[in-house]
Parts: sequence; C-alpha cells; structure tokens
Amino acid sequence: MTSVATKLKNSSMFSRISEAALASLIENAIQVSGEASARISARPADVIIVLDGGIEMKSREGKLLARVNADRGAGEPGVLHAVPPGAHLTLTRKSDVLVVDGAVLDEVLSHAHQNHSIASLEDGVGSRVASLIHTQPFTQMTLDQICHCAEAMTRRAVNAGEDVIRYAGTGDAFYVIETGEAEVWRPDPRNGQPVKVATLSAGACFGEEALLRGGLRNATVRMSKPGSLLCLAVSDFDQLIASHFVNEISPDIANSMVSRRQAELIDCRYDDEHAAWRIPGSRSMPLESVRSQALQLDKGRSYIVYCRTGKRSRAAAFLMRQLGLTATVLRGGMAEWPYAIEGIRDDEHGVPSL
Repeated sequence: MTSVATKLKNSSMFSRISEAALASLIENAIQVSGEASARISARPADVIIVLDGGIEMKSREGKLLARVNADRGAGEPGVLHAVPPGAHLTLTRKSDVLVVDGAVLDEVLSHAHQNHSIASLEDGVGSRVASLIHTQPFTQMTLDQICHCAEAMTRRAVNAGEDVIRYAGTGDAFYVIETGEAEVWRPDPRNGQPVKVATLSAGACFGEEALLRGGLRNATVRMSKPGSLLCLAVSDFDQLIASHFVNEISPDIANSMVSRRQAELIDCRYDDEHAAWRIPGSRSMPLESVRSQALQLDKGRSYIVYCRTGKRSRAAAFLMRQLGLTATVLRGGMAEWPYAIEGIRDDEHGVPSL
C-alpha cells in the first residue's frame, strides 16, 4: 500500500488528500492485476487508476473512447476519470489497476479542498469556520455561505453556571457551542418548576426558535461546563441562515401539491389546537416535539408545515431542514387558508384563537 500511496501522492488529483484519507481510499478500492486482453469490471462514474500497464475503454458499439497508460517507473499514475454506462474496459498489457468508487473519491476531494480553503483564511475566521463546518445547520451550506456566517459571528467566553438565554427573555442572537457544555431548562407545565430537558455539547446550536417565531425564549440555557460560544446577531441570522433554510409557499401551491400527493401537511400547533381546527389530512407534530418526532419522517417526501399564522411553522420547518427533510412553510398559516378545514368549532367566529 505504501508504494501505491506514494505514487498517488505524486498526482495533482491526490496531492492534497491527507495520508489517512488516502490510505482509507486505497483500502476500499478494488485492486486488479491481469494480463493483456483481460476485462475490468467497473460501474458508471467509477475512477480507474492505472498504476502500471495500460487500459482502453470502448463504447457498447465498440468505438474507442479512451486509452490510458502508465509505467511503474513513471512519476504519476494514469487516471481514467469516468466510466460511461455500457463501456467496456480491457487491459492492453500486463497491468496493475485500482477501481475507485467515484462518489467516495469526490467526497474525499471535496473535504480536502475545504480544509485547504479554511487554512487559507484569516486566523480568526478560519478557526470559526473549522468549528462550524461539521455542525448543523452549517453542514447543509456551501463553504462560501459558512464563511459569511463565520465573518459575522463573535466569540464569547462563558463560565459554568452562566445563563446564556433566559426563559421568557427576548430573542436577540443565535448560538453555537464551540467548547463546553450547556443544559436546557423549561418550566414544568404542571407546577411551573424548572426541569432539565436536554444537555448540549460542543457543536450544538440553540436560540433559533425565538428568532424564527419572533417571540420570547421558551427555555433557559445554562452553561454546565465553561467554554466558548459563537454568537450571531438576529439580523445576520435572518439574512445568512434563516433565508437559506426557511421557504414559504402560497396556499394555492400547497393545496395543489397536497392534492397531487406531492407533499404532506404537518401541523406544528399543540395537539388540542389540531383537534379543534385543522386542515384535512394534516399530521399533528407540535413544535416542542419536532426534533424527536421528525426523525420518523420519510426523507424522500416533501412536507408543508403550518400553524395559525406562519410564525411557529417557520421554526418547525427550520428544525426539519436541519434533520435533512424537505420542508416548506404555508404562508399565512390557517389564517390565510381558503380551502377546506375540519374540526369542532369552539366559538362562533370559526378558527380558535391561538
């Protein structure tokens, strides 16, 4: 493996890949040795690396598409970058080749490019990008978008026992835990006493719900271990993150998509609100339970989230998008829904007050 890795490292394509990533790539590749005229099996989009020898690729009709050669004494291997569907691969002489999964190679090269790009950034921005790049929701953003977020963020040192946000306080920032640990406390609805509902470690983010709903904080987040936070002001959050994850569609488009079974409706109000008045066929998933219940949803489907006016559904759709789901917001919520609704009226004016 050492000689193979050394030869690949001399190639411009593999020169920026770390030794560990390159070793893993080689380990998971298929290494084939054969004589002239031997056939090589490969899938479309696989990458063929000729370490020594030669290979030619012909179309299904027998037309020559490419020929690659490499000598063991040469500085670089020969690379056949893609295998079209139906192509035939044949060794032209005694050869040693690697068949590499193209999707895996692209992922490794993309990661290497990101690391190289981060290393070239100004120290403060680069360290913030390095903290964000593997953290939700930033894993679904481009490197350029992450850089813009990192440039707008500030770093804040925090102590154990410090309340970063307080229940019923005004939402003014979005936070990412860079180092340290925090606890989430909410009042028990039965007696009002604070109850710990979650522990957040490095890489976790919080504070987005109040920003998306435009309301007050629904929990207290208290540091249980000292560390540092990356903070993004509400105006930057709206411009750089929320606009990327929260999309709205009109009632007309939503009704058409649901009618054609192109999307499913999610009601993020409380269960009793859903029972009283709802859009037919919608599934109840209260905002407070989205993080857990949405894990059971099919990532191959599209979802349209609604509430009374569209504020809570913005937060719910954002959380669902973080989980890799396709979720949009019903513009205006039930208040602007002109189509069928069902349930039990609890007042003479129709939709219950929320």
